[in-house]
Amino acid sequence: MVRRTNSGRIEGRLFDDSSSSLDRFGALLVLTITSVAALSLIDLDAFDHRLARGLTAFALALLTGVTLVLGLRAAGVTARLRRIAEIAVVLAALVSVGALIAELTVDVDLAGFHSDRPSVMWVAIAIVTPVAVVRRLLHHRSVSGQTLAGAVAAYLLIALASCYLFFLIDDIVDGGFFGDRSVPSHEFMYFSLVTITTLGYGDLSPDERVGQLAATSEAVIGQVYLVTIVAMVVGTFIQQRSDR
Repeated sequence: MVRRTNSGRIEGRLFDDSSSSLDRFGALLVLTITSVAALSLIDLDAFDHRLARGLTAFALALLTGVTLVLGLRAAGVTARLRRIAEIAVVLAALVSVGALIAELTVDVDLAGFHSDRPSVMWVAIAIVTPVAVVRRLLHHRSVSGQTLAGAVAAYLLIALASCYLFFLIDDIVDGGFFGDRSVPSHEFMYFSLVTITTLGYGDLSPDERVGQLAATSEAVIGQVYLVTIVAMVVGTFIQQRSDR
């Protein structure tokens, strides 16, 4: 009885299942697909002008930020935690703008901050969002269109979070994520999708141990997700059909 009470308190502090934005996974799926497509198609390294590159990176970050905030809203995260996430997204955007201004005006590196690379805060929010969405899906007692949209969105959000994690590793690890090989920015999203689906084309591979651990972790998480969440959705749907 005590354990249930503590669990309920934790749920109440982190999640509010009476939120007006709860289970709006259809819109989340559309935004997630848009974000993944944009990161897969737009090559920031193709921009020769720093301003164009920085503004494009900011637009991509803004699109991803809106997607992550909507994901937290649909997952039923409490208003207080949503505000924290929104503030973190705004701060990350301001850091990106500040880094861009510094690069354009005084040509300096702000202690590792770059206008076209995510901050640690950004990566943290990207990782938390699919976890929150999956938690909400586990509370569904019937399968609807929103359930299916949420399941697909969470899977793509894992790939999105991994992509940003790869960006961060590439920025802070000596030699970069892929070693000395020069890889366009859109290839990181491609590599993340190839990894989570375990296609294993072999055209790209991480060079550093940290990158290897991150890539293999994404592959394992992706497979565990398919085995557990898809099985849960199918099982719930079968039970739902039987009850009818």
